[in-house]
Amino acid sequence: MIRLYDFSKKLYFLIILFCFSTILNAQVVDTLNYEQVYTMLTSCNYHKTIIDGRDSAMFYSGHNINAVYIDAISDEVPRFLENYTNYDSLLVYCTNQTRSEMIIDKLKKLNYQGRIIYMQDGINGWKNNDFPIKIQDIND
Repeated sequence: MIRLYDFSKKLYFLIILFCFSTILNAQVVDTLNYEQVYTMLTSCNYHKTIIDGRDSAMFYSGHNINAVYIDAISDEVPRFLENYTNYDSLLVYCTNQTRSEMIIDKLKKLNYQGRIIYMQDGINGWKNNDFPIKIQDIND
């Protein structure tokens, strides 16, 4: 009887330890709207990478001036994202949340430890408020 009690105490302790370590290693994602992102980007001290997770046609039809193009659906996403895993902060957006969530999920799987900023209203919120975008030829 005593051994069963000791075993269950140890098991309980291990479960709590596992849950606590999982919480500590969880990636924090800050969700901001287009206005908050614009304020952050126009501040003098913000020089971070912006990832646009849309497809090439959508990206080239208008994107944030400093955004890099990484199609969230591409099989090459993990390889492209590895170039940014040493950055302390990444801003991610798309048209709606689906592609952004895919990029964020892949960053988590790559064990990215920096701050992830998710622009919840995506490029549509950005464009609808006449914030600056870059339109370029797909061959540029």
